[in-house]
Amino acid sequence: MGTEFGLWGVKVSLRPQKSMKRTGWFIFFLILAASCLDDPDCFQLNNNYLGISFFVMGSGGADTLKATEIALSGAKVVYADTATSVALPLNYSTTATDIIITRADGTKDTLNVTYNAQMQYVSEDCGSRYILAGLKVSEHSFDSIRLVSDVPTKSGGTNIAVYRCPEITTMGLTLQQLYISGTSTQSATTRSTEINSITADFSGETFYVDKTASTLYLPVNLTDVKSSYTFDFADDFGLKDSVRKLVVNYKVQEIERYKQCGKQKFVDSLYIDKIQTTFDTASIALDSDGDSLSTIQDPAVVNVKLLRCPETNLTQVVFRRPNTTTTRAIYIQSITMDYSDDILYAGDTTTTVKLPLNPNSTTTEFQVKYTTASNTATVTTTIAVSYTVTFSTLFSGCGVQNTYSDLKITENPNANVEVLTTNDVKFPAVTNIAVEVN
Repeated sequence: MGTEFGLWGVKVSLRPQKSMKRTGWFIFFLILAASCLDDPDCFQLNNNYLGISFFVMGSGGADTLKATEIALSGAKVVYADTATSVALPLNYSTTATDIIITRADGTKDTLNVTYNAQMQYVSEDCGSRYILAGLKVSEHSFDSIRLVSDVPTKSGGTNIAVYRCPEITTMGLTLQQLYISGTSTQSATTRSTEINSITADFSGETFYVDKTASTLYLPVNLTDVKSSYTFDFADDFGLKDSVRKLVVNYKVQEIERYKQCGKQKFVDSLYIDKIQTTFDTASIALDSDGDSLSTIQDPAVVNVKLLRCPETNLTQVVFRRPNTTTTRAIYIQSITMDYSDDILYAGDTTTTVKLPLNPNSTTTEFQVKYTTASNTATVTTTIAVSYTVTFSTLFSGCGVQNTYSDLKITENPNANVEVLTTNDVKFPAVTNIAVEVN
């Protein structure tokens, strides 16, 4: 059995040598090196770090290693991390190190390297150091590797590039909210969304159960030329219908691109089935050059944008102290409107509310019943407004929508209600109306 101890925060494993004399000399030099740590000129004299970087064939991009453990010639180091590269300490008491990487999914890869190790005297203060060179890979279980540099370093770098076969199985999607910052200005932003579940209809498997996310990664059906998914949202991404459908069509090719990988299936020519898809609007994403990301890649990229149309009729009301801009919380009993039986914000305590204007009229009246911390008597305030409605196609996927501008308080306004300078309705909602609360 080997001996395992810690040096400079790294576990080093010594295997029994044929000569006890050699082992004794090695321990002597370790103790000598450790005694020099107080001298900054003596720190990290040995170039015994092996740098390994991970890549996916054909992508040009870095791959992410998800490891739970890396064992070096029997010395186990708990890694439990994700990284695109690692720097591992080689055992400079021998001319070989065996590396076993245990991944998060339980699979293992081995890498056996050999090298020359030469001891060199440095100084009386620092003692000796080990110089490693002539690095070679004697055996490995990876799909492919490339020796970049045969000289280990003092801290890392890249000595060995590890490549794995691509796995073209995952499509990336992003959830986005379309919004208007004015009557003629439109844009979009990524939206973090509460999700009950997403079901791949071709397999019945569910994903993102009770999760909040803005970017999603879902498997595609490689046995067909389309994949369909059912999204069940917990928040209002789905507006009135919280369940939405996405159907994506594509081409599947089975070819041998890399000799080490054999024949593999690749997916390209993605396009949205507009008839069966029930999102407000869905489209294939573009890269920074404006080219369509219609090919599934590894590592996965965002191929599809799922967008929610803006709610254009939400005006925001703020409650504040008289003759100030200081907000004041009110306890809302109910907010009702003259065109619907809905009751809004009942039981809420808040300083602002978003209220929907009547989309079929140029006027709306709201009744707000509330109390305050200092006055438990119910107060009723009427917010009656008029506005101009314009019909516009802000986004092609959303069709014709109403936009609202030029809000005004109608005849016989309450003295404690006023429309602010910002009198155009936008989305996300901005504060258009102030109500003074005694």
